[in-house]
Amino acid sequence: MKRVHSSESLPEIGHLKNLLEQAGIACVVRNEQLSGGLGEIPFLECLPELWVLDDADLPRARRLIEQQQESITAPAWRCAACGSPSEGQFAVCWNCGAADERPDARA
Repeated sequence: MKRVHSSESLPEIGHLKNLLEQAGIACVVRNEQLSGGLGEIPFLECLPELWVLDDADLPRARRLIEQQQESITAPAWRCAACGSPSEGQFAVCWNCGAADERPDARA
């Protein structure tokens, strides 16, 4: 079992856990309940962590997490089909469902 990610945000860890599980990677969240121990336990020891159960899944899990984090910072785009604006993390238009056709778009 290997740690793949830690964050101050438990919702972020939960989202990434769902992402990995959808990709068929078994994982667990650790330190989910340690926020009450802050002060008695060092801060960095209390951060929620995401661990993959099979060490062989670690490289693939890291790639998926990196792709997810890159998509959050992707620039906004305008749909070529209907002209509606969309945030960078979305690969399809919210209005008409057309795919983002930019050359650097991630699917």
